[in-house]
Amino acid sequence: GPGEGQNLTAVCGNPDVLVENPELMTPLCEEKLHWVYGEQFFGTVGQSMFTTFRFMLGDYQSRNGVSLAVVFGDGYGMIFRLAFAVGMILVVFGLFNIVTAIFVDSTISGLKHNDTMRKYAQQYEGKYVRGKLTELAERIGQLVFERTTASRVSIGSPGDAYRGRNNVCRTRHSAQDGACSLDNIALTCDEFVEVMEDFRVRQLLRDLDVEMYNAAALFDTFDGDESGTVTIPEMVQAIMRLRGEVRKNDLIASLVAVRSLGRRFDELMLCLPGDAQVARFD
Repeated sequence: GPGEGQNLTAVCGNPDVLVENPELMTPLCEEKLHWVYGEQFFGTVGQSMFTTFRFMLGDYQSRNGVSLAVVFGDGYGMIFRLAFAVGMILVVFGLFNIVTAIFVDSTISGLKHNDTMRKYAQQYEGKYVRGKLTELAERIGQLVFERTTASRVSIGSPGDAYRGRNNVCRTRHSAQDGACSLDNIALTCDEFVEVMEDFRVRQLLRDLDVEMYNAAALFDTFDGDESGTVTIPEMVQAIMRLRGEVRKNDLIASLVAVRSLGRRFDELMLCLPGDAQVARFD
């Protein structure tokens, strides 16, 4: 930058004009050309900081394309060239690499943290779902037991909606006493609808991300083996399939199943007599 009382710009003018028009350059301006450029680009602290930043980014040119590194190198000699080379090496290969390393390290640490939190979330979700399914099974067992107790019907008595396997079933805790097991519960369609009307059962299903708007319409979904009754294991399997939003693989699986059914129907038609082949699917 300029020294105290120095103002060569007022004497020489714009240094780019002098470089483009050598006939306008006086001996003083030619000798002190690097000083003139210094006043222009390093005249104040703000200009010095901005010019240094430009140098760090590899921009060494003046407004008219004159290389400041060459002008300062010619004016200040080997001292400037060595200082400039060492400074640029430190900035380009040192400071920038440190900044890049910090950024990469922060990114990797963030990804590791996200992976850890995702694992914790999966573990918590698994534990949460198991707990809610257990509560749901116990609540259904309790409802069955209360219904059976209220009806006061013994095992094997006709006319009871919960006869046979459902007549004395309680919760899992009572199963430990030898009364029965939740696996023995089998709900008919009417029993299934009645159980699904219970407020606590609906709340547990909502916690499991399953909305039960029409229980009767979903009975076939829960009755996986088409036996006419829904057991606790079948209910758990159906709830796990119904949890969450509809995904693309669910739609594809349904399409594949329908196509497979169509092919089997075609094969069945081929096995029938000619008069019976009234329908064909492509």
